[in-house]
Order: sequence, then C-alpha cells, then structure tokens
Amino acid sequence: MSLRYALLLIVLTEAAPLKAHDARPVAITITEQQDGRYLAQIRTPPSVAGDNVPTIAWPKNCSQALDEEGHPIALSATRQAVACEGGLAGQVLGVRWPIYNPSLPTLLRIEARDGSVITQLLTPDRLEWRVPTEPDMWQVARDYLVLGIGHIWGGIDHLLFVAGLLMLAGTMKRVLLAVTGFTIAHSLTLSLAALDLVRLPIAPVEAAIALSILFLAREIVSPHPEGLAARFPILVSSSFGLLHGFGFAAVLQEIGLPQGELAAGLVSFNLGVEIGQILFIAAALALVWVVRKAKGLAHTLSFEIEGRPRRFAGYALGVMSAFWFIGRAAPIFA
Repeated sequence: MSLRYALLLIVLTEAAPLKAHDARPVAITITEQQDGRYLAQIRTPPSVAGDNVPTIAWPKNCSQALDEEGHPIALSATRQAVACEGGLAGQVLGVRWPIYNPSLPTLLRIEARDGSVITQLLTPDRLEWRVPTEPDMWQVARDYLVLGIGHIWGGIDHLLFVAGLLMLAGTMKRVLLAVTGFTIAHSLTLSLAALDLVRLPIAPVEAAIALSILFLAREIVSPHPEGLAARFPILVSSSFGLLHGFGFAAVLQEIGLPQGELAAGLVSFNLGVEIGQILFIAAALALVWVVRKAKGLAHTLSFEIEGRPRRFAGYALGVMSAFWFIGRAAPIFA
C-alpha cells in the first residue's frame, strides 16, 4: 500500500456510515416536583425506532402518581408522573428496551427541588443504577468526558472535516496550526452555546457544517497555491471551527448541563471532544508511520497526498458532504 493511500484509507473507513451523530445517548431526565413526586421524560436519538423506545424500571417504592381526585396521571410513553415514598436516593433505577438493545449509552439526570443535579452515564451493557445520596462532581466530570469522546467519534462529519484539514495542511507545522485554530474556535462557540449565551437553530448549522466539508473537498480536488485554504489554513480552520462548535453544543443543549456542576460538565465535555479529536489525528499519524516503515521510507510524518489518490479523496468527501447538505437543508425549506 502506497503512502499516498494512508489518509485516504482513514477517510473511507470513517465515511462508511451515511448518517452523522447516531451515537447520541438516550437522555432520561427525572425532575422532582414535590417531595417524593417526580416527572420523568425520555428522549431518544433519531436512530431509535418508534416501537423500541425504552421505559424506566422504577424501584418498588415508586408508583404512578395520582391526581387530586385519586385517578392515575397518564401522560405518554415518554413522559411519566410517579410518586416514590421516601424519594429516589439510594434506590435502583433501570432502563428496559421493549424489543432489543441498540447499544446506545443512557444519560440519567435527576433534578432535585433544591436545584442539585445528579447525573450518571450508563454504558450500553449497563441497564441499572443505584441513585447516590448526594451529587458527585467527579462522577459528573467522568460522565461528560465520556460523552464528549463518544460524540466526536459518532459525529462522522466532524471527523471528515478534520481529515480534510490534514490533507490540505500537508506538513506537520501547518497541521498543528490548522488543528489549533479549529480547536480554539470550536471550544469558544461550544461554551457560548452550551451556556445559552448564543443560540442558533440547529438545522441551518448542520447544513452549513456539510457545506464546510464541501469547501474542503473543492480545495482538495483543485488545489491552488493562491487559494484561501493554501495560504491561510489557520484562518479557514478557525472560521469553520466556530461553526462546528455550535454542532458540538447541540448534544449539550438537548441533554442539558448539571446546574449544580455546570463548570465540571462543560469543561469535561469539551475535553472529551478534544481527546477524541487527538485520538483520530494520532491514528492518522500512526498509519502514515506504519506505511512509511513498510515502504522503507524515511519516517518523516506528512499528510501530503498528490495525484489521483488526492482527487479521489476529495471527490469522496464532496459526494458525502453534498448528500448531507441536501438532506439537512431540505427540512429548512419544506
């Protein structure tokens, strides 16, 4: 295998799924309304079929809440009102899938009347959790760190944008500049959006992210020494990084940050995104190193790809990003 196919292999591997963001977790929010009375809401990502929406397995001290006339309060399959004698602290909550487990993580969030929040991220194979008696900052940090890593690796479009940046930057110095600009920019807008200081509708943002990949594909297929990406890679990566930050924030806006541990959740999620991005770049570097060693070449790391492999990679990125843009833009104008 030639060195020039190294990064292309990563691109094609990551591009196999045609959907992005299918790794979003199931979000279960349980809000205490009165002492021992809770309102629960279940939100699932689009990848979960309508007949496979999970349910909550309540502990034995919980039962369906009653209205003032003593009738059960029936809301819907995704919203429940329950009364739990003695509360939920120390009790075991469970998640039950009616048909099959789609191997998605579950983020459980309990909001108490005093404003404190307890969160727990359950891995796909873990379906039960004993509610602690008090919030744990370190548990929040761990959960949102894992959530950030899972989000970047589930967001194929973001990884393809990074792959495009690597191909355009070429040399390690330019790669470091471009990635640094992208990281600083998307961290800024992620924080602003997650804190609700700036809010943009998600549909146009997702469509614009697809266009950003299409722009990189155009630059890869038809490189020009006077082109914007060739002359100012850090400007291009930073500008589009601001846009991608809003995309990263979408999952936090959907799930929410723990109000009692706001800083821990936000910093940990952003750190998780960065770790996932670094792991992807490290995988690309490792593949380049292995290919160079197998070919008996110098072990100088570079992402420069020329000729037909470069054009093929650019067209592959272009086709997928155009497909995403059409799919995401259609509901906006419907």
